[in-house]
Formats: sequence, C-alpha cells, structure tokens
Amino acid sequence: MPRKTPDRSEIGPYQSILKIFIRFNPFHLSDPCSILALSSFFFPLSLNKTLSFTMNRFQRLRQKRDFINLIRQFFTEAGFFEIETPLLVPSPGMEVFLQGFSTEYANQVGDRHKLYLPTSPEFAIKKALSFPEFAGENLFEIARVFRNSGENSKQHHPEFNMLEWYRVNADYTHIMTDCENLLVFLATAFPHTEPGFDWSPPYQRSSIVELFKIHTAIDLTRALDDDVYLRREAELVMNQTLADDDTFEDIFFRLWLDFIEPILGQDKPQIVYDYPASMAALARRKPDDPRWAERFEIYARGYELGNAFSELTDPDELLERFQHNNALRRQYGYAPHPIDHALIEASGKMPPTGGIAVGVERLLQAMTGAEDLREFFLLPLPE
Repeated sequence: MPRKTPDRSEIGPYQSILKIFIRFNPFHLSDPCSILALSSFFFPLSLNKTLSFTMNRFQRLRQKRDFINLIRQFFTEAGFFEIETPLLVPSPGMEVFLQGFSTEYANQVGDRHKLYLPTSPEFAIKKALSFPEFAGENLFEIARVFRNSGENSKQHHPEFNMLEWYRVNADYTHIMTDCENLLVFLATAFPHTEPGFDWSPPYQRSSIVELFKIHTAIDLTRALDDDVYLRREAELVMNQTLADDDTFEDIFFRLWLDFIEPILGQDKPQIVYDYPASMAALARRKPDDPRWAERFEIYARGYELGNAFSELTDPDELLERFQHNNALRRQYGYAPHPIDHALIEASGKMPPTGGIAVGVERLLQAMTGAEDLREFFLLPLPE
C-alpha cells in the first residue's frame, strides 16, 4: 500500500520540527506536506509512529474513557471512596532510580519553594488514611502522574494515569483478590477486550524464590547470605563473567529481566510475591521472616501491570529507608529526594493497609492488545 502523504491538518503539532528541517533543508523543498513526508524519515520515532496513531486516535481515546469509567464504577460499587490528591507535592518519592519533574512556587513576598509533580499519589493518599475523619475508609484514585527517568517506549510514557487503591485493615493478599476481581470485571464489561488471553480467575501465584528455582536453578534464599554462591551460579546461567562491583540487586535484576520476567503471564495474569527485603520499597517485612517483604507484582503478556504492598506503618523504619535510598542516590550521582516528614508521621497513624499502583494505559494496552500504549494519549511526547 502506498505511503500516505500527510495533509495540512496533520502538520500542526510538528511545526517546531518542521522549522528546524526547513532551516537546514538540503533538498530545498518548500511545500510543507512534502517536507513532512521527507522529514519523517529523519525522525522515524517521533513522527512516523505519531502519524500512524492519528488514524484511530479518537477511537483509542474513547476506549480509554470507557475503560476509566468502568474502573470508577467497579470501585464505587465496592464501597471505595474516590479521593483527589495534589499535583504539586513536596517530594517526588523515595525510589533510588525514580526521577521527578520539579518546579517552584513563589509566594506573595517572593519566597520560593521547590515542588514536584507527583510520580504517584501514594504519599498523599497515605496521609489521608492517617486522618481521623477517614477512619475505616477504603480509598482509590485515578491520578495523573509524571516521571522524568527518560522512559518513552511502547510500554512507557513520561506522564500517564495511575490507578491506586488502598484497603484498610487488610494486607497484600486482599489486594491480590481485588486484582482478580477487577480484571475479571473489566475483561467482561469492556467491549474492546482482545480475545485469546484468559482473564478468568484464579491467577497463578508464584513466589520469587519459586521462580528463581524453576527458571535459573538458583536458591535465592541461600543467595541472600552467600555472595560467592550467587555469583558462581549466576555466571553459569548467564554464561558470562560478572563485574567485581556487581551487587546482589544488580545480579538479581539481570537474571530477572533475562530469564524470568519475559515469560510471566503469557496466557493469563500471574502474581509474583515476597520480594527480598532490600527491594521492599514501602512494603512491610514479613513478620515470620524479615528477610522478605510483603510485596507483589502482577504480570500479563510478559510485563508488569501493578506493584502492591502490605503497607509499612513503622515511621522509624520508613525514615531509615528514605535515608538509605538517598545515600544510594548520592552514590549514583543523583540529587537526594526531599524527605517527606509529614508522610513519615502519617505512616505511624495508618491502620494495617494493603495498597497497589496500576498503570491505567498499560493495563488498557494489555486488555486491547495494542502494540504501543502511546496510542492512548492525545499528544504523546516524541521519543
């Protein structure tokens, strides 16, 4: 089929790129449509893909709107309260490799205060859970979030919608059940669910230890305390020599990304639970074995849909984790994240809670079988 030459109505979003191309145009073309057609060969990721989205842009956005309405219906009918959290926050998070967008607030007397766009509504929702007037309330939000870590691909976009829900007097096992119920509801009620993938429960639940044993033959429990064993076995599995400064986490994620994650949830969703305590993030440690954290991720089609915790409610441990992660950020050359002391205080006032974060567009991608989640954004950022 001949390649479509863009008409003039499609040129608007790319005026700045066109101006650059025209200025340095070696072919001396003057017609904007001809220039756009030619320049797309020089900007294949930023233009070709975006133009291909225009063919079904309205359809994809309507699918997204219907999908979000169904999510909202599910949680409202389940008795959750929909909360609205700020878009200007004092700290973007506490993850080592997570980067946020920053700005400044200037008050009337000229004082300037650094603020961030949220990478997640998690901190704000947890503060709400600590308020007496929210006692007993299960909360959810479909929030716009922003991440400045350079990820822009078929499964990532710098801004997107995050679904988070928090069930009080519960733990991560209750959130596993919530996930099954939500995904079954969506797969049934959403008319654009692609056939051929099984969303019906129950979903396979596999521990991290089980998966490493099956797919790499490595005893991860032993590896926690035996670096020589881990390095020897990992080098055999990967058939390469590890660097002297490779940490446990470095080796873990290389094995995970190469041998385990791509095969998860290929036929139906799969839940992976109990991560090493060093990867707990904001999850509490298992009371009967603190080497592991009550954290799970849910996968479909080989990629992660959501990340869940039995939430940490110990303010002293939370502060220690903040400080530890900031020390790691300094080692990697990143500025430390501001410590959100209001969150630390709030964590000690929260009830036992299970919570999860799910990328809405990525879940929608999995449901529809779309090749690229950026199809669900009106004006996706170019790569």
